[in-house]
Amino acid sequence: MPMRESSARDLTNQEPPAARFDLRRLEAKGAAPSLWLLGLADPIGRALEHANDLSAEERSRADRFFRAEDRTRFVLTRAALRSLLGEATGCPPKDIAFETGAYGKPHLAHGRGPHFNVSHSGSFALIGISDRPIGVDIELMRDTFDELALARAFFCEDEHHFLAGLERPAQLQSFYKIWTCKEAVLKAFGVGISNYLMDFSIELTPDGFRIRPKLECFTPRLTAVLAEPVEAPPGYAAAVALA
Repeated sequence: MPMRESSARDLTNQEPPAARFDLRRLEAKGAAPSLWLLGLADPIGRALEHANDLSAEERSRADRFFRAEDRTRFVLTRAALRSLLGEATGCPPKDIAFETGAYGKPHLAHGRGPHFNVSHSGSFALIGISDRPIGVDIELMRDTFDELALARAFFCEDEHHFLAGLERPAQLQSFYKIWTCKEAVLKAFGVGISNYLMDFSIELTPDGFRIRPKLECFTPRLTAVLAEPVEAPPGYAAAVALA
């Protein structure tokens, strides 16, 4: 899919992002971020339509994907993010500039405007925008691996013990609820996912999640994090966290 540059569109001539990208607004119970679900099941035609919204660096990055499906999903997700940020900031989507943190999490250049985060899995992407540092995660629940072995290797002992006491499919669903919450929390802080998974445990409650930091966790601000499950399509789990 060749990427061609074009002039920035006048914001007044654009449809709202939800209409342009068929985005669905999601609700979180206690949090106040803007959460959007983007379908990626058949993205090729739509990605071609929106490729010119990307920067030259993003188009070059898209062209480096080996699989056409990965390339077009990247284009569509990034273009939708730019459109949402353009609506939030009043800036033409193509003119939005990004910078990255130490672990690669992007943010708006010069620290201006809202915080945001993106996750994609299977046929969907989840985009979150907030006035607080935000992390989101969505995962297709694949019943093709030993989640107890993964929990033993990457989760805290109490999380593994909890999962071991469940029958399927509750075990699979609970594993992904814990996983998406942990990933959303770490993405909210903009740190490496693999480095801090055991610094805190997630307790599943009737209302959502309870975060239990270890005594020597990576940041004392974990006690103030707001994390919640997010409505997800059947077969998926999703979560949002605000730091």
